[in-house]
Amino acid sequence: MSVGEIDLAIDRRLAQVCGLLPMLQLLTPTNVPDMRRAFSSGETDEPEFSYRDLPDLEAIADELAEINPEAATDPILAHMCRDMKEELERRLELLRSRNTPRFLMAAVDQYGSVEQAQLDLAHDILDRVPPGPVASRRLSAAEVAERADRELDHYRTQHPELSALVHVSETATGIMVENGDLFIGADATVAVTRIDQLLQHEIGVHVLTHVNGGAQPLRMLALGLAGYEATQEALGVLAEHLSGGLAPGRLRVLALRVVAARSVTEGARFGDTHRLLEDHGAGQHLAFTTSMRAHRSGGMTKDALYLAGLTRLLAHLRDDGRLDSLLLGKVSLAYEPLVAELLERGVLVEPPLIPRFLESESAIDRLDRIRRGESVLELGGVVV
Repeated sequence: MSVGEIDLAIDRRLAQVCGLLPMLQLLTPTNVPDMRRAFSSGETDEPEFSYRDLPDLEAIADELAEINPEAATDPILAHMCRDMKEELERRLELLRSRNTPRFLMAAVDQYGSVEQAQLDLAHDILDRVPPGPVASRRLSAAEVAERADRELDHYRTQHPELSALVHVSETATGIMVENGDLFIGADATVAVTRIDQLLQHEIGVHVLTHVNGGAQPLRMLALGLAGYEATQEALGVLAEHLSGGLAPGRLRVLALRVVAARSVTEGARFGDTHRLLEDHGAGQHLAFTTSMRAHRSGGMTKDALYLAGLTRLLAHLRDDGRLDSLLLGKVSLAYEPLVAELLERGVLVEPPLIPRFLESESAIDRLDRIRRGESVLELGGVVV
């Protein structure tokens, strides 16, 4: 069953607007190394972060306002397009309010607040999951890029059209995927013991779902349906677990992010959040990075989505929920039944890429244990 031309046109226009708003790049500071040095030396307790220039937001808003999702003829697509337009309006408000007192509320509107249940789980993790050993060797940004290129080559054997690129950038912070490309901060390092799992997260989920979504008639699937972030990050963490077991230290990082996000919503300053994280066992480098992620642009709650999304994804799998339809593109759990229906109706097509992290017997065994009821704490090695 083909998609009507009106529906395709609406989808294309929404995807075009979405592509004009690279949120990760626009909301992440470009001077993190300088501010880290200033903070660690005691020069400042409140880093002043710099950001990329914003695009012409009002022109983009005018273009978005002209799109009418109600004109879609397929009820499911009309619903998806309506929600996507509303989300793009929220993203525009986030960018308009960057570095202003309004930003935090815009972030809560987009990503939600930190629920008490998630904060309790984060504290439980920090109390019961040990930090784990410190890595003896770390890979440089250039070494990470080399490993990432090799991982992409694996997927190119399945899908030669894959065009994803790896960029080592002086202005990128950490490691992230935007519009299907992998960006590595020039000062980023990764523990050699963690590199395979990181690549399964960033490439096996974020790049792969962009490519799979790009192979669909609906372009929104490549860039992300409304509310996709929590499920995407949960899939990334699941990929880490299936490809080698979730390291206790990694689970603690996700818990620290929840604590930092809650700290910001309670009005803490940067130094307050940093000290709070150190009190919970974070080293200075991790405490700074996690605080930066929570305080960037005026206060972000997005980092709480990792643990919240993982909790929901495990519940979905325990209830015999499908995993394959979540890998067709950047899909949220809320849309999974609709995406599965569109696939069955022939509106969507089978994806060109299957993630490497699902190939091994150990991954199948770990996934089976999750379906039998393994909890988030058990992923970190806690006996419950």
